[in-house]
Amino acid sequence: MTEEHKALVRRYYDEVINVGDVDGLEDFFSPELAPRLRASCGAYFASFPDVHNSIDDIVAEGDTVFVRGTMTGTHDGAPIKGIEPTGRRVAVEFAESYKVRDGKFVGYWCQADVAGLVRQLTEEKEPAAA
Repeated sequence: MTEEHKALVRRYYDEVINVGDVDGLEDFFSPELAPRLRASCGAYFASFPDVHNSIDDIVAEGDTVFVRGTMTGTHDGAPIKGIEPTGRRVAVEFAESYKVRDGKFVGYWCQADVAGLVRQLTEEKEPAAA
């Protein structure tokens, strides 16, 4: 089952996250979880229209899948974290855990480097050397 669970996570990234399809959450998450994730995923999709999540590591055991990955995107959509669009390209590392039952995610946990995201969007860039 662990390979099937990993394949489900990969499909979720391909069909929902990497195309910005907030409605697609319903196909992968339980009815209890999907509405809770709609706002947070929708905010990232709106802020980073070209969002892409890559899987750097994926491990599954039993009904749990753990992913370490990197989100990339250009902040040329809506404001995020109170920051107006900057046009900057960002790369943010994250870790996620999915609990799978009957082909759906029934548990979800995410830890992302939000401080790093804010820093990438707000810090002044060093001038290029002359």
